[in-house]
Amino acid sequence: VGMVHYEGIRLNIYPKIFKEQSIETSNILPQVFYWLSHSKRIKFPFTQMPLSHQQIDDWLEAFIYVFANYTEEILSSQPYQTYQEITEETSFLRGRLAMPEYIRQNLITGRYQYFQSTYEPFIYDNQFNRIVKYVSNLLLNVSVNPLNQDKLHEILFLLGDVSDIQCTTSHCDFVKLNPLFQDLQVILEMCRLFLESSSISQNDETNTNFCLLFPMEVIFEDFIFGFIEKYFPNRKPLAQSGKYLAKNENKENVFKLNQDIKLKHPDLIIDTKYKIRSKSEIVDKKKGINQADMYQMLAYSIREGVKNVLLIYPTESHKISGIKDIFTIENYDGTVIITEIHAIDVNITGNNNIEIEDNLKKALSKVFYDL
Repeated sequence: VGMVHYEGIRLNIYPKIFKEQSIETSNILPQVFYWLSHSKRIKFPFTQMPLSHQQIDDWLEAFIYVFANYTEEILSSQPYQTYQEITEETSFLRGRLAMPEYIRQNLITGRYQYFQSTYEPFIYDNQFNRIVKYVSNLLLNVSVNPLNQDKLHEILFLLGDVSDIQCTTSHCDFVKLNPLFQDLQVILEMCRLFLESSSISQNDETNTNFCLLFPMEVIFEDFIFGFIEKYFPNRKPLAQSGKYLAKNENKENVFKLNQDIKLKHPDLIIDTKYKIRSKSEIVDKKKGINQADMYQMLAYSIREGVKNVLLIYPTESHKISGIKDIFTIENYDGTVIITEIHAIDVNITGNNNIEIEDNLKKALSKVFYDL
């Protein structure tokens, strides 16, 4: 999911679980932002920003809206000035002498009466403000939303005395902010995201292309894990833990297994699958589960010595969390159940975050209680 902006053409990709035509696309982005707020692997600085009250159905315009509003509010209330190291030629020594530059640019050229001074003035025209100004100009060239354009113009007005320089993500690495300035750190991370996802057009150097895509299977897995970690802490969830399935003739571990989530009290292995199960109870006896996924869950069960394993699938937005399906793997003579593989569909959508949380808590509480 995400967006691609190329040569003036913009493509928005929404999660496949939103298939109902009646769903407003402007209601989708706040839900994706909420899922991303639980992700630990995808660092996304927009997740805590207000968006739900804005009717924006375009990924890029939504990002620009959050960035422009937040940045304008922070810079208006707390303009950022800092000490920044500068090396330049002076007629008298200021700060300390930059010896390599002095030798190369003054002694060798016969201009030894001038100095290459390195000092740290307290300035507004610093690297942080230059990055923000460059990104604001960058976004102003691609935004078609009047509200966003007005906010970006306000930011550029505030940074009118700041130099115009072209910036890249490497410039963000050299900005060291005081830990007390967490608001500025958020702005810097948003600038980094825009710079990482942008590229200069080959046909027109004044035109910028953007591409920002997120893997939904990672978002879904991280959201389920983060949700369980928050609302079911007594189950002691572990993420991405695993062992090896076998050893070769040299006693070396091979075929690594990485189950998505492992719970305690009692032990349970969970694997998330970002797939829509197209199942018919009459026609499909497998309930829409891929055979390779069953092999995978059996391997997890055997290696970890856990009897119960759970597959979690997302359901389409207009459906409620589904009934759990159970598959038993028995001993060859049918006397002992080796493993029970459970599968359930959960709805991770809703009109607001509270509705999503309530529905998901009910669905997970029931399946955990049954197990």
